[in-house]
Amino acid sequence: MTGKQGKGRDPAEPGRSKADREALREAFAGVRPLSAKSPKRVRREADVAPAASLPTRQPAGDERLVVEREANGIVTGSRPGVHPSILHALEDPRLEVEAECDLHGQTAAEAERDVHRFVQRCEQAGKHWVLIIVGKGLHSPGGKGTLQSHVIDALSKGAPARFVLAFRTAPRHLGGVGALVARLRPG
Repeated sequence: MTGKQGKGRDPAEPGRSKADREALREAFAGVRPLSAKSPKRVRREADVAPAASLPTRQPAGDERLVVEREANGIVTGSRPGVHPSILHALEDPRLEVEAECDLHGQTAAEAERDVHRFVQRCEQAGKHWVLIIVGKGLHSPGGKGTLQSHVIDALSKGAPARFVLAFRTAPRHLGGVGALVARLRPG
C-alpha cells in the first residue's frame, strides 16, 4: 500500500474517515438543493399535520442545549456534540427553510405554546430546517422585544428542546435578529 491512509480512511475519499462521512451524511440528511429563483422558500403551514394526530415523544437524556450570545446580538444554541456542519448551515445566507412560524403579536406564554406545537409537528412531518419569527419588538411597550428570550429559553431547555439539534439567529434574508432558524432532530 502506497501513500498515507489513516485508520478507517476510504481511498475513494482521502482525508475523511468513515465516521466523518457518516456524520456529514446524517447532518445533511434533510438538505435539498437550493433554487436559484428564490432566496427563501417556505412550505405552507397547512402542509404540516395537525398537532392532535401527533404522538408524544419521550425526552432522551438531558434535553438542554448550550446557548451562546455574541456581542453583536447573534444567539446560537446547540446540543453538545452537534456536528459543526449543522451550525455552519444555520448561518449560510443560502439557507432555505421548510416551514415557518410567525409569533408577531403573541404573548410570551402563547409563543412558547405555539413554538412547542410547531416544532413537534415539523419533526413528525420530517421537516428539519425551520424558521421562527419573533419580531424585533419595535411595536412592543418601550420598543424592546421580549419574545426572543422566551423562545430561546423554550428551544434550549423547555419542552421543544427535545426536538432541536441547534438554532441560531436567522441569516439576514430570513429576518436577521427578528427571527431564529433551527435544525430539528431526525424523526
